[in-house]
Amino acid sequence: VAAGLDTVLLTAPTTDDKRLPAVLKYSSGFVYFVSVLGITGTSSATEEAVRTHVMRIKRHTDLPVGVGFGIRTPDQAAAIARHADAAVVGSAIVERVKAGLDDNGKAKPDLVPGVFAYIRALADGVRAVRKA
Repeated sequence: VAAGLDTVLLTAPTTDDKRLPAVLKYSSGFVYFVSVLGITGTSSATEEAVRTHVMRIKRHTDLPVGVGFGIRTPDQAAAIARHADAAVVGSAIVERVKAGLDDNGKAKPDLVPGVFAYIRALADGVRAVRKA
């Protein structure tokens, strides 16, 4: 861990039990589980599939597991949070930022409040299941 940076390696639904320990051996900080195959933000995994994969990863490591790809709604973030240590949202936030730009690429007045409201809603979804 040079300069205090962790090595966050990725696992996927195709990472089998033979390969998983090799990935985890070089991971630090947390493990990122790519919940769906394909392009980020284009589809989402079922809660049951996420649960199964996260449980399998946690059998091999004490590192926290973050799950990303396809998380767009507070309900989806909550479903991930029921099983994983973190729900990672990227493309959906980027899309909201892009939608908040005018034709010249300048921020519209509602860009920042709109993005913050979206992130707050995602966080509220996660917090709701953490309190349960």
